[in-house]
Amino acid sequence: MPFAMYFPLHYTPSYWTRLRRLLLVAALLMAWLAMPTRSAAQSPPDVVINEIMYAPQPSQNEYIELYNRSDADVNLSELSYANGYREFAPVTDSSVVLQAGGYAVLVRTPSQFEAAFPEVPYLAPDGFRALRNSGDTVVLRYGETNIDEVTYVPSWSTRDDAALERVEPNAPSQAPFNWQSATAPAGGTPGFQNSVFTPDSTPPTPLFAQVDADARRITLTFTEPLNPASLASASFTGPERAPVSVEQGDANTVRLFYTEPLRAETLTVRGIRDWQGNSTEATLPLSYAPQQGDLVVTEIMYRPLSDDFDERPNQPEYFEVVNPTERWISLQGLFTTNRPRDTGGADTLNLGIGTQHVAPSGGYAVVYAEPNSDNEASSTLDRAFPTQDLSAPDGPTVIAVPRSRLGLRVQPDRLRLHRADGEPIATVDYHPDWHAPGVQDTRGLSLERISLTAPAANAMNWTSSAHPEGGTPGFPNSVGPPPAEGSTARVSADPSPFAPEVDQATRIQYALPFPPDWVQLRIFDAHGRPVRTVEETVLSGPEGEVLWDGRNDAGRIVRMGVYVVLMEAQNWNDGTSTQHRTTVVVARPL
Repeated sequence: MPFAMYFPLHYTPSYWTRLRRLLLVAALLMAWLAMPTRSAAQSPPDVVINEIMYAPQPSQNEYIELYNRSDADVNLSELSYANGYREFAPVTDSSVVLQAGGYAVLVRTPSQFEAAFPEVPYLAPDGFRALRNSGDTVVLRYGETNIDEVTYVPSWSTRDDAALERVEPNAPSQAPFNWQSATAPAGGTPGFQNSVFTPDSTPPTPLFAQVDADARRITLTFTEPLNPASLASASFTGPERAPVSVEQGDANTVRLFYTEPLRAETLTVRGIRDWQGNSTEATLPLSYAPQQGDLVVTEIMYRPLSDDFDERPNQPEYFEVVNPTERWISLQGLFTTNRPRDTGGADTLNLGIGTQHVAPSGGYAVVYAEPNSDNEASSTLDRAFPTQDLSAPDGPTVIAVPRSRLGLRVQPDRLRLHRADGEPIATVDYHPDWHAPGVQDTRGLSLERISLTAPAANAMNWTSSAHPEGGTPGFPNSVGPPPAEGSTARVSADPSPFAPEVDQATRIQYALPFPPDWVQLRIFDAHGRPVRTVEETVLSGPEGEVLWDGRNDAGRIVRMGVYVVLMEAQNWNDGTSTQHRTTVVVARPL
């Protein structure tokens, strides 16, 4: 029986024609669905330019490395590339699959590449687009869509014979911070993970939060580049109100804008991410632009030791400031200006202080001249003051100005610290006569301030440093240490009796229960007549010692007898004053 007799009569020949057509369409549809092509709705492949060898040795061994940072395979025949001239050419004419997480290397001269990297697979596109040493652009395209583009410049490189490697695949292609010279001995890592890539699980850390002079903007600096998609006003709390807007500066900085002046002391940051997705949460102090009185000049080294043959370390010029306020003070952008000359001009020095320098509440900062900043293992300041740990983690802020001098004159001069807009912060009109009267040679001795609250222009508020190294940069002054807790007032003289011709002098020692702003020691005879002012309003600290050589103010040895030592001290801040006496006997040698 013919095959057609098994079907009902209504199954006509036209039915078979239609059935065959339907089967053909179904087969074509299944074949099309099985083809490894992308639908119109699917996004372009996630392939990036990962390494660029643009100035190799030999000169024609240029290459470009591509990296598939997605989890899907990519057919490289769908991609084309170009240099800055934008004349696109296929990456390959054949069907080559770039696996997820894989690398593909496009080379200019196969023989030279094989000699340099014999085990690395590569593609050699026809008419490789040469890369200019002076800077160029590399573009990667899918169809008519640019999927990646890098415009490099030679300043990105630190090695002449090395490729530029991408630091983080997910960070922006055009960001200079995302490219570095390869550190691999071969000068590159084509076909392998880049030598400059380091897995990062550390969140970005905020380093400094600086409040501008009008207190309506905070500039926040982080340890690493930030993903701008993570920046939001709600990420920043602590001040009285949320910022009205957030703006990214360079890769590592964020600017926060407020409508009213800030008064907060801290800022809390949450949810800010780097390009690896690490998220931060941290609280840091706000550093305010200095206003007048926010910094106090407490020490001036204007006549440092500078003799290479005196067997003593040379000293730099420096000045010291302390922050007496309850908030952190930024030192960025400060200048100094000295006393105007007779012609009317004055010298202004830009200290070149960056955002990383701040003075914490109650903290010290030292600005010094450093002529050898490029080739010395230790600073001039460290060598001049070896017993003072200037580099301790909780130590002072130390700022080196790369010059031989700060312009501090030996004759009477002015140290005026001010902002770039001219706003004065602190001023001292110092005088060499402010040194202790008994000091004959003031070389290598700083002027130290006695009281933070007493006027800076008061000569009684300054004296010579009593430290053996000639100064105390970055630390409490030697003339103003706090007294020991529970100490009592006392004054004594030893030896007594003493003979000036034999003993030379008697040691007058004193101690006070409070930190004084000045101390005066005078000698009276048994009838109450003044004989000698041993120290006239010169402070050596709450605990100090002076010598009396048995002579009067005219320089003659006094007569034998009993003499009274009167010590007077005063604290200007709280009005405390005290007097203490002791006796000393002057004798003649036997």
